[in-house]
Amino acid sequence: MKAYISLDMEGATGIVSPEQVRPGSQEYPFGKAMQAHDLAAVLEGLKEEGVTDVLVNDSHWNMTNLDVGGLSAGTRLISGSPKPLGMVEGVGGCDVALFLCTHAMAGTEKAVLDHTLSGTTVHDVVLNGMKVGETGINAALCGFLGVPVALVSGDLAACWEAESLLGSGLVTCGVKEGHGRHSAELLPPAETAPMLREAARQAVRKAAEGLSPRLVLKAPFVMDLTLHRTIQADAAAFAPGCYRVDGRTLRYESQDLLDVRRWLCAALDLAGHEGF
Repeated sequence: MKAYISLDMEGATGIVSPEQVRPGSQEYPFGKAMQAHDLAAVLEGLKEEGVTDVLVNDSHWNMTNLDVGGLSAGTRLISGSPKPLGMVEGVGGCDVALFLCTHAMAGTEKAVLDHTLSGTTVHDVVLNGMKVGETGINAALCGFLGVPVALVSGDLAACWEAESLLGSGLVTCGVKEGHGRHSAELLPPAETAPMLREAARQAVRKAAEGLSPRLVLKAPFVMDLTLHRTIQADAAAFAPGCYRVDGRTLRYESQDLLDVRRWLCAALDLAGHEGF
């Protein structure tokens, strides 16, 4: 079995603050350590189930958070950005995907560091009529490429979001419970490590039995992107092929979901230059 891991940071053990996940900040080393901790626990669980071919995609911020020197033989790392498929770059051809250290979509109550792709830019994303966050976007891309999602870890809000999207076949591991956007009830690393290891083992067993879910949407694929400010939509509207639904919302449609993902990247890159 070839396992794929998309590795974010906000949903890692112990993390509650933006300063813990922002490169260059004083608390960022703690965020990196907790991200690496959760990954190590899952890799141990995969190894115990005989999975030694693992591809990890560093999916947070500038995507250069993980130290490749800490990985064992048989584990490969995709690092850096930009990447055509972003958080699921390289997932095609893998047998199963695992989303680690995830967070809930923008606007979720009692969710640690909730946002969708960009906290300063994106208000909502709707894909084929369904409101989605990063988990939904990435799961849809995995499904389009024929890859099931076996495990999602993060805070409880992120796990509930994933379960509502993918169903009971999904294994989740909640490592903290949000009390607000910047507060949570935390479990110590010594307690979350065995939880994550066991969740990884369960995920592999379900995947081997063909029980892991796929999110398969039907073409045409229609994405509505609502930004925080009209000036951001003014800039993003220069991305080819879309049209303006209203002051803050753009729509793009394609028969190819990968094309929709590429448009989303372009629109956000344009919108990101307009912050006021």
